[in-house]
Amino acid sequence: MKTSEMFISVQGEGPQIGMISWFIRSSTCNLNCLYCDSKYADEGTEMSIESIVDKVFSSNCNNVVLTGGEPFIQPDLLKLIKALHACNIYVETNGTIYDSMLIGYAEFVVSPKPQFMNNKYMESLKCWSTHGTFKFVVGDKHEFDIALKLADELELTKPVYFMPKGTDADTINDIMISLVEWCKEEPWVRISPRLQIQLYGNKRGV
Repeated sequence: MKTSEMFISVQGEGPQIGMISWFIRSSTCNLNCLYCDSKYADEGTEMSIESIVDKVFSSNCNNVVLTGGEPFIQPDLLKLIKALHACNIYVETNGTIYDSMLIGYAEFVVSPKPQFMNNKYMESLKCWSTHGTFKFVVGDKHEFDIALKLADELELTKPVYFMPKGTDADTINDIMISLVEWCKEEPWVRISPRLQIQLYGNKRGV
């Protein structure tokens, strides 16, 4: 499996926030977000499933986050998930690819990118709407409103998370303050910080 990095840290965002976890970042993505904080994931090296599993099982941490890049473009994703069956597995995806074969093997956190929306993407998100927890990254009120509209169109029933866009702590904190005000009108949503940036800055391996 082509992997950009693998490390243990705290989950800094979304429904598993605060959870100490293994992060296995797969290489390459099928989208090109201007604000991406992990563009380095375009590069990586091949790691065998066995070496990844051995590394996880040699530790006392059994929470595993498969992130990217976009994990669903990795042909060995299901094989890796099955090999890690003894762990709590969370897959982070942009939601462009839906594969029913993986349902039941992991929990899925879906982070749609509305700027790339088309009919095919929307159909994939509709499939994910009953199988994943959704989180949106927003940088201003306009993006917040677009995300709210998408959440409404998808008829999401699980808690929906909104996170601030940014690659430095000051930007994250400023947008977090605005998010609180915007969400006062939408009390059904949840606000998530991005601890990995607020604590460490825009660094790898944290």
